[in-house]
Amino acid sequence: MSEARRTARTVLLLSGVTLFALGGLGAWLIAAVQERGLAEVSGLGHPWWRSLAIGVVLGMITGTGALLLLRQPFLRPVAMRYAGLLGPLVPKRWHHVVLSLAAGIGEELLFRGALQHWLGVPLTALLFVALHGYLDPRDRRLILYGLYLVVCMLAYGTVARAWGLLPAMVAHTVFDLLLLDRLRAWHRSSAGE
Repeated sequence: MSEARRTARTVLLLSGVTLFALGGLGAWLIAAVQERGLAEVSGLGHPWWRSLAIGVVLGMITGTGALLLLRQPFLRPVAMRYAGLLGPLVPKRWHHVVLSLAAGIGEELLFRGALQHWLGVPLTALLFVALHGYLDPRDRRLILYGLYLVVCMLAYGTVARAWGLLPAMVAHTVFDLLLLDRLRAWHRSSAGE
């Protein structure tokens, strides 16, 4: 099997697990365990255009902030580490679009949809960032970036609580699109050096 096919399979597998396993678990917890309506939790009672606009603006602000932070000389090692880790995973634009959509939907269903109902906004934000590995106390650079991500997740959780999951899903997707696109570019430029 060629490297391109292996990469495509990996992207589809990771996306499927994120969307269907994490998102499915979140949807099940919301509907079956918490006995809340998925439509209500998703915010489908609000105008779709407002949810979309809120999500796009929030995702652009937080994603741009993350990129500006990662461009600082102090955080360059963190940026290059993640460019080396994620850049090869998303060599084509469709790879990071699929991953971003899956994470935006699946992770938000589980974290902001289900877990936030029990844990509240601050603890869910901390848990989300910690489980992604960004709060490693042994790495000052990484923890600085992780603290920024906690602030982003506090914003996503607050938006989800006020307007439902749809704006948080859109914001998460936009954030990941911006970040994965830049990590892909950084990986390409470092590989070309």
